Amino acid sequence: MLDKLREYGCEVDEALERFVDDEQFYRECYKVFFSGDSLKQLGAALDKGDIEAAFICSHTMKGTVGNLGLTTLYDQLVLIVEPLREGKMDGVMLAYEMLCTEWEKFSILA
Repeated sequence: MLDKLREYGCEVDEALERFVDDEQFYRECYKVFFSGDSLKQLGAALDKGDIEAAFICSHTMKGTVGNLGLTTLYDQLVLIVEPLREGKMDGVMLAYEMLCTEWEKFSILA
C-alpha cells in the first residue's frame, strides 16, 4: 500500500514522521478514513447547496488527507474548500467530480 501511495505522488514518508514512523497506525487511520462516509456527506451537502456544511466537511477532509500525505486528494480538496470559504460554489461541483474519481483509486487501497 505505501509503495502504491508513493507511486501516486503522495508524501508518505513525511506523513509517517507525523505518525512516529508507526506504519501500522498509519494504515489503520487510512482504513478508518476511507471506510467512513465523508465523501458521501460532502456530496449530499453540495447537492443541497449547503455551503456551510460542505465547507466544514471538505475542510475536515482536507486536514485528514493532509496528515496522511495524500497530496493529490489534498490538492483537489483545496479547489473545493477555498471557494466555499468565500461562500461561493464557483467550480466546486467540477472539483467534487474530479475528487470522486481520484478518491476511487485511494479507497481501494484501504
